[in-house]
Amino acid sequence: MKQSRVDAWREAVESKLKEISIVNAKQSSELSHIKESVDEIKSMVKEQNGRVRTLEKQTSALQSAGSVITVIIGGFIGWLFNTRS
Repeated sequence: MKQSRVDAWREAVESKLKEISIVNAKQSSELSHIKESVDEIKSMVKEQNGRVRTLEKQTSALQSAGSVITVIIGGFIGWLFNTRS
């Protein structure tokens, strides 16, 4: 009788170990899929950051050119009012 209980316990332990190994295999495959997805997202973010950087440079160049033109026009208008007085 004891031997049958021991055999039943061994079978239960073996089945639990099989379940655990199956769960570990599933988690491992899911982790590799997650890692691949994260790597793809990182490369996309790097690409977008490069695009944003170039657009910000262009915007700042336009702003600086606009401010220089504004100062020149403002100075000219001020000079015109000064000469009329």
